[in-house]
Amino acid sequence: MRRQLTHDKSFEGKSGMTFNVQTESSSGDSCLEEEERDLTFYLKTKAEQPFKYYLCFDVEATCISGGGFDYMNEIIEFPILLVDSKSFDIVDVFHSYVKPSKNPILSDFCKELTGIPQSTIDVSPIFPVMLDQFQEFLHRHKLFYENSCAFITDGPWDIRDFITKQCSISKIARPTYFSLPWVDIRTLYSEFYNHGKCNIVRMLATYGLQFEGHEHSGIDDAKNLVRIAKKMWEDGAIFKTNSYLQLSIHRSRRRRRGRGCNKVI
Repeated sequence: MRRQLTHDKSFEGKSGMTFNVQTESSSGDSCLEEEERDLTFYLKTKAEQPFKYYLCFDVEATCISGGGFDYMNEIIEFPILLVDSKSFDIVDVFHSYVKPSKNPILSDFCKELTGIPQSTIDVSPIFPVMLDQFQEFLHRHKLFYENSCAFITDGPWDIRDFITKQCSISKIARPTYFSLPWVDIRTLYSEFYNHGKCNIVRMLATYGLQFEGHEHSGIDDAKNLVRIAKKMWEDGAIFKTNSYLQLSIHRSRRRRRGRGCNKVI
C-alpha cells in the first residue's frame, strides 16, 4: 500500500496547504521510498514555533445574570493544558477549582452556566493556595525560564480581566508570567484564515467538528482550544504572541463604555 499526501481544497490556511493521507495499490520497494519522501515533505511544511510549549488556558468565574464590567468576578475554575509545540499534543494538565473569598456562594445563573456545583467549590482551595500549586506545576516543567512557553486563550478576557480582578480581590501581586504577551487564538484564527472573529463552537465548525464536553466548563473549553490549535498548526499557523497586557487594558477602557465585561461567547 502506498500512502499519498494530497491537497485538500475544502479548507485552506495561509499556507494554502492541508494534507490528508490516502492509499492506493502499489508494489515493490519504491513504495516505501515514496512514503518516506511524502512524510519528510509533510514534516517540512511544519515551521518551528517560537515557543517550546503552550499553555491553553480558559478560566471560569463567578457571574450573575446581567453582570457588567464592574462586577468583581472571582475565578472558580483554573484549567491549564500543557501542549508540545512540535506536535500540539497535550503532555500534562493542571486543573483546579477555586473557592471565592468575596462571594463564596455561586449564583444559580453561574451554576447553570458552568456546570460547577456549590459542593465542589466549598471544598476547593482559595486562589493564593491554588496559585502556589500551579507554580509548582510550572517549576516541574521548568516553564518560563529553561523551557520557553506562552499562554493561549480565547480572547483577552482570561488574562486581561479575570486574572487582574482576582489578584486585586486576593490582595496579591500579579505573577510576572501573567504580564507577558500571550496568544489570543480568536484573533490568530481570524487573521490566519482571513475570517471574522468567532467563538470556540464556530471555529470548530469550520473544521467539521463539534464541541466536546460542556460549554463553559473551563477544562472542556481548554481541551477544545487545543483541538482548534492543532488544526491551525496542521494548516501551517505560527503561534506568535499577539496580545499585550497594557495595550489590551487600554483598548478595553476605550471600548467598554456602555458595554459589559463578561467573556464574549
